[in-house]
Amino acid sequence: MVPARHSERFRRALARRALRGSLGLARRSRVAGISLIEIMVVIAIMAVVIGIGVPSLAAIFDVQQRGAARELAMTYSFLVNEAAMRNVTFRIAYNLDARTYKIEVGDPNTLVFSDPAARAQYEQEKESDMKRFSKSDTPEEGGEGEKSDALDRFAGLDSPGFQSSVELPSNSMFAYVYTPQYDGPQTPSEEAPESPEDQKIVYSYVFANGVSEHTVVRVVSIDDPEDGYTVEVEPLSGRVSVESDETDIGASMAWIPSEAPNFR
Repeated sequence: MVPARHSERFRRALARRALRGSLGLARRSRVAGISLIEIMVVIAIMAVVIGIGVPSLAAIFDVQQRGAARELAMTYSFLVNEAAMRNVTFRIAYNLDARTYKIEVGDPNTLVFSDPAARAQYEQEKESDMKRFSKSDTPEEGGEGEKSDALDRFAGLDSPGFQSSVELPSNSMFAYVYTPQYDGPQTPSEEAPESPEDQKIVYSYVFANGVSEHTVVRVVSIDDPEDGYTVEVEPLSGRVSVESDETDIGASMAWIPSEAPNFR
C-alpha cells in the first residue's frame, strides 16, 4: 500500500499536469484562429471608417472642381486687363479630349465670326475668290496673302508667374464649351481620338479693346456629369461668374437686343 502522504502528493501532481494541459490547449486554440465576435468587431470598425472616408473624399473632389472653375474665371479677368494694356488679342484653346486649356497671344486686329452662318459664308466666299486666280496669280510667299493669314496666328503666352497651360484635376472634365462662333455647345469626342491631331479643340477670344467673346464653360465630375460648376464670361462687360447650376445659354443673353435701335 502507498502511504497517505504519497497518495496526496500524487493527486496534486496529476492536478497540476491537468491544469497545465488545459492552459496550453487554450493558448493553442487562441493562436490557431479568432472568434466570431472578433470578426464582427473588425467589420464594424471597417464600416465606420468607410462611412467617414467616402463623404470626405467626395468633398475633396468637389473642392478641386470648384478650384478649377475659379482659376479659369480669374484667368479671364486677368486676360481682359492684359489685352487692353498690351494691345493684343488672347485666345483660350480648350482641348476637350485632353481636359486642358492653353492661353495664346495674337494680333490685336484678330476677328472672329459672330455665328456659324458667318463662318460658312466667309469660307464659301474665300473659296470662290481663290478660284478666280490662276496658279501664277496666286499671292507669292511673303505677300499680302501671307500677311492676312498672319493675323490669325497665335503663339503661346510666355509670362513669368502666369501659368499659360492648365490641366483639369484628375477627377474633372469639360462637359462643354460654348461661344457664338460654334453651332451650339461643343462637347468632348464620344470616342477617344487615336492621335493628338484628332483631339477636339475649341477657341474663346479676349480682344485688344478689353471685350471678351461670350463664353460658357461647364466643368463636371467624370464619375457624375451632373455635378459641376459653370463659368460664364459676359461679352461687353467682361463680367465672369461661377455657378454650381448649369446655365441656360439662350436666357443668359436674352437682354441683348437683336437689332440696333432706330432713331429716325
